Amino acid sequence: MPPLLPRILLTMGEASGIGPELLVKVAQQEYNAEIVVLADHSLLKQIADELSLPLQLTAVDWNNPPQKHRQGRLSFENVILPAEVIAGKLQPLNSSAILNMLSRAGELALTKTVDAVVTAPVNKAVLNQVNPRFLGHTEFFAEQAGVAKVVMMLATRQLRMALATTHIPLAQVSKNVTQELVEQVVQIIHHSFSQLDLPQPKIAVCGLNPHAGEDGLLGQEDRNNILPAILNLQQSGIAVEGPFPSDSLFTVSKREKFDIFLAMYHDQGLPVVKAIGFGQCANITLGLPFIRTSVDHGTALDIAPQRIASPDSLNYAINYAILLAQGKLPQ
Repeated sequence: MPPLLPRILLTMGEASGIGPELLVKVAQQEYNAEIVVLADHSLLKQIADELSLPLQLTAVDWNNPPQKHRQGRLSFENVILPAEVIAGKLQPLNSSAILNMLSRAGELALTKTVDAVVTAPVNKAVLNQVNPRFLGHTEFFAEQAGVAKVVMMLATRQLRMALATTHIPLAQVSKNVTQELVEQVVQIIHHSFSQLDLPQPKIAVCGLNPHAGEDGLLGQEDRNNILPAILNLQQSGIAVEGPFPSDSLFTVSKREKFDIFLAMYHDQGLPVVKAIGFGQCANITLGLPFIRTSVDHGTALDIAPQRIASPDSLNYAINYAILLAQGKLPQ
């Protein structure tokens, strides 16, 4: 039974970026959930004072039942940062604390202490210096949960886009797009949606090559790997079609026909979904044993000192997580 009042956990992301500022700004919104943040409470208070925004911070008691969010207030669990935070300037000495914060978020989600995790952006490169395996939130939470494969999906009101491969170099995409991978990813998508109020999603699969390979003329992967995967999936009862040429797949009529699109690599699918709905777009990780959403942008170190960041994407990701926690699929 989905919770009537979900408890949603927010992480502050990179302390020198816009993440802490966004937490202060979304605190001013209304949510039908309890909002708890993992953050440096003194940093949040400092930013609230700079912005002249009301912010009352209360240490969370995990043993208490969730309380509905009230504007200008946040429950928090403190994240202690060893080095001074200067907006816009990365501080590698704080990286271990940020990684520990992410581990804590995963722990709270895995123990069902919270109903969903919403992450503000981190700087992958600076965290990778401390943990060479760190490639992003998606891979981090999957490893922590012991999940072999998860799927990254970005969603707006007009379009849902999942990725077969995520944060790997373009030169490695072709050898990674195997029949096994495509089948695995589509099965995760189908299973994730079946737990919500869209039990039989219609899935469209992008081709890897221009014109989906042009029957082998422009590459063999579509004919040899992607098509056999789709045929096997169809035989198992999954509503999946393709591979389609991606240059003409995301039209209005196709978006009306299909519930979700599967791109083969990061920059095949994400430019489309961000062009359509940047700022009103959530990043959702499918296949985890808990709900995780995120923003559709990075740490924005360049504007962090100005305190002008828009909270729209984080607000959208929070509301998306709330609906998912309630067993609903945002439309």
